[in-house]
Amino acid sequence: MANFTPRLPRRRTVFRVLSILVTLFLVAAGLLFAYVYRQSVGKFQLRKLSLPSRIFADYTPIRPGGPLQKDDLLEKLDRLGYRETKTVNQPGDYANPKSGGIDLYTREFRHPSGGYTALPIRVSFAAHGIDTVVSIRDSSPVETAALEPELLTSILGDQLENRRPVTLDQVPQQLQDAVVSTEDVRFWHHPGVDPLGIFRALFRNLRAHGVSEGGSTLTQQLVKNYYLTSERTMKRKLVEAFMAIILDWKYSKREILEAYLNDIYLGRNRSISVIGVGEASRFYFGKPVSEITIAEAALLAGMVRSPNNYSPFTNPDRAVARRSTVLALMLKNRKIDQATYQSAKNEPLPRKPFREKSGLGSIPFYVDRVLDEMARDYGIKDVKGQGLQIYTAIDLNAQNAAAQVLDAHLEQLERSNPSLRRADQPLQGVIIHVDVQSGEIRALIGGRNYDRSQFNRALNAKRQVGSLFKPFVYLTAFEPSLSNQNITAATLVSDQPFTLKRRFAADWTPHNYEDRYHGTVTVREALEQSMNASSVRIGLACGIDPILKTAHTLGVQEDLDGGNPSILLGAAAIPPVQMADAYSTIARMGSRLPLRTIRFVTNDRGTVLSVSDEVKPVEVFPARDVFILVNVMQGVVDRGTASAVRKLGFKKVAAGKTGTTNDKRDAWFIGFTPNTLALTWVGFDDNAPTGLSGGEAAVPMWTRYMAGVTATQPDANFAVPPGISFAQMDETSGGLVTPMCPHNVVVNQAFKAGTEPSLPCPVHSPQPPPMPMVDQFGNPIAIDTTGFTSSEGMTGTEGHLGGGVFRTDTAPPPPPVQTQTAVPTPPPTDTAPPPPQPPATDTNQPPPSTNTSPPPTATTT
Repeated sequence: MANFTPRLPRRRTVFRVLSILVTLFLVAAGLLFAYVYRQSVGKFQLRKLSLPSRIFADYTPIRPGGPLQKDDLLEKLDRLGYRETKTVNQPGDYANPKSGGIDLYTREFRHPSGGYTALPIRVSFAAHGIDTVVSIRDSSPVETAALEPELLTSILGDQLENRRPVTLDQVPQQLQDAVVSTEDVRFWHHPGVDPLGIFRALFRNLRAHGVSEGGSTLTQQLVKNYYLTSERTMKRKLVEAFMAIILDWKYSKREILEAYLNDIYLGRNRSISVIGVGEASRFYFGKPVSEITIAEAALLAGMVRSPNNYSPFTNPDRAVARRSTVLALMLKNRKIDQATYQSAKNEPLPRKPFREKSGLGSIPFYVDRVLDEMARDYGIKDVKGQGLQIYTAIDLNAQNAAAQVLDAHLEQLERSNPSLRRADQPLQGVIIHVDVQSGEIRALIGGRNYDRSQFNRALNAKRQVGSLFKPFVYLTAFEPSLSNQNITAATLVSDQPFTLKRRFAADWTPHNYEDRYHGTVTVREALEQSMNASSVRIGLACGIDPILKTAHTLGVQEDLDGGNPSILLGAAAIPPVQMADAYSTIARMGSRLPLRTIRFVTNDRGTVLSVSDEVKPVEVFPARDVFILVNVMQGVVDRGTASAVRKLGFKKVAAGKTGTTNDKRDAWFIGFTPNTLALTWVGFDDNAPTGLSGGEAAVPMWTRYMAGVTATQPDANFAVPPGISFAQMDETSGGLVTPMCPHNVVVNQAFKAGTEPSLPCPVHSPQPPPMPMVDQFGNPIAIDTTGFTSSEGMTGTEGHLGGGVFRTDTAPPPPPVQTQTAVPTPPPTDTAPPPPQPPATDTNQPPPSTNTSPPPTATTT
């Protein structure tokens, strides 16, 4: 058999195959290059053209009567970058003379409301705040002085950041030299990637048996910040190098350095990142970057590697050592001489801010609401890189106080009750502060620590509201067109247990707090002491649907389940901000004005953007009804479930309502003066019980906060609308006061004119009224409501004592007539001692009632 020799492919065939492979490779490489080029260059160009959207606190007027104290003004000047000098000679200077006032040269700035000129002024202070403002030049009074808006944060990417973009011409040469000498000494010579730097770093890392030096150039660092993640893989490093070469080929070294200096991370201002040398210069030195010294330039350049480790405010020793290293590199590269090196090395570190407000780390919680309103009111869902200027209504002193009060109060609760201290789920809280007249949110705290948890409980946590819902029930009851009832604060209602028989659901029995019931009580007493049984009777008589309509009208936006009667006791999950919104409508006597944080928005050209529908106050509920409710809610604070407000020393006129949910999972209080409303909430994120009622957990936090933020506000009564009259009433019987009525049950009760009680208090009168008794509207008292049917088709049966003096039919109520007050004959108070009082667990109980029933307590629903 002959030997077989395989036939080799012809040379032409081999060449053809290789040509095809090379062509495919080149095409693929070309497509990859085109893709990477488009991605890198396009994004770089877009980033260069993008301007951060900035969110500000509004400008601060400096005028007589303003609330600023001296320390607050000094701290604000620090945050705005004013310089302390012996005499004020130019805008941005201030002096702190021994006379006790402040000399100040304000800066010129433009604002959507107009322009403000630079003025040299002398500010003096009194106990209430600013006393006088006069010109330093001629001592004439000044009425138009103001401080420029304070930057809260800026938004260019997905993170909140403080950023002031600058051009390279604004960056002093010594700062450019310091950064290049420290981070990339061959920056001006390599093509985006430095092979010598890579080999040098590899050699030094081998000698150090670890990673002691990186080989990335400034261009590579910029690429990583713009496009890539911080993962350390060979694939990412190759892509980074490829993009760096493209950018270095496409753009000049000056453009790349400018972008780098505007994009480096240089620490944190509270919870917000400090980005770029422009913002860092303001934050650390209180001056524009164009004014920094060589020592300050070396300090910033040294912080690039690890800003938090080399911060002059937190690690001054490390900061000094790192600054010396940078100065030595500048000396080695002949950017400074020996004398300059020695002088800069001996320069002191920048002064730490006057008095840092630790609570301002909570600002991102407030910013969350600002961004929500931008989407809701301006139709801008993404503000990143649009160059918007957003001026807000935040009060930085109030925001700081709210965060500090919340943190201190939760710490105190945990110390007094160690079971509340949980490592996995820390106790949380919310504070919302609203200016009643304007509807502006002045402060908003959505949790205990934004750095640890960015979940905003003030806006997004849907929690059971408990007895916070009851004012909606009573407000509906006071308006006959909704309730079909003639109910006033003097109307009597049974507070005995009963079971609601339902046709298509299980029977339901509302229980009072600790199962304490109070016989027959007035409507006022029922709300003051948050009695569940009587509140449900009133709610069923009015109808659940009208009550839900009232809640929505006031400002609650959540869908509410009208098929479940337990909603009358607050079995509804509603975000805190919606409850604050609804209660602010109550505080404005029925005038609806949705809550807001934004005052003005301008675009990148300075043009003011208008809201599509300008929001103005609208009266959505009769002011007389709301005033009567507020008058009763004042009793909640003065002697009801929130009486701890008075015990803790808050003296101003105030109204409010506590709320506690099943098993004490949520503790609430919303209280308000005619000018200021605050909401407080305490609970666990996982809905675990706290064992605390609203009076125990939320009321003390509210009191401590409100005592501070309203200290300079005058005390004032709620404005009385037309058609209201007052009567001295015995709140336990609903009758007119007699000389025999005890002082502690006498209230100055508001009524709609013509609905006041006509007969004296029967409990403290020589002779009780004859039976049968009728109410002030001529309706007989229903002693037995067995078979009672509400507008929802639900039937109630009495457990012990029947009663309820309000009408239970749905026919229009008859016109009022003057007759006997609706008061059943109670047990004699002078012959029978009250039954024993069971031990109470609520440390903030109201004072005992003079009724023969056990004293009422805070409710749990």
